[in-house]
Amino acid sequence: MKKFLVFLLSIGCISVFSQSGKIGYVDVKKIFDNYEKAKKVQELFLKDVDAEQKNMDKLQEEIKKLQEDYEKKKDIMKPEERTKKENEIKTKIQEFQKKWTATKQKLDEKGNALEEQLFNEVKSAIAEYAKKNGYVIVINSFDSKLILYGEESCDLTNEIIKLLNKK
Repeated sequence: MKKFLVFLLSIGCISVFSQSGKIGYVDVKKIFDNYEKAKKVQELFLKDVDAEQKNMDKLQEEIKKLQEDYEKKKDIMKPEERTKKENEIKTKIQEFQKKWTATKQKLDEKGNALEEQLFNEVKSAIAEYAKKNGYVIVINSFDSKLILYGEESCDLTNEIIKLLNKK
């Protein structure tokens, strides 16, 4: 019932807007997929992710070597040496887990910040185009269930992509 009421309210709002100005829609996913700056930013971010992954792989390999070395020599080690080596391995594993968590958090934060920055640029370009061309509302067609039909002439996606890639 709530969905139906929201749908009716949305239809009412759209009809009010359509009487006072134009309505357009964009596919934000398509914009991001074709926005050259977004492609470059993603490429650089993926390089950072790969570099961090290589660092983590290197640490993991060190732990693996320590464990293999320990397994080979544990039977001939004195009990105190064995305990020391076990503690060393445990410490390395804990350090690895902390570093992994910190690295993942850092990359998540950086990715979110970059995504937000790019989204704000896209929103600004949409607002600029809408104001300049007399649109009172622009809807994201990618994730909107409100648009059941839209004329091709109302699709502003390619115009926004052109505008963004000019900058």
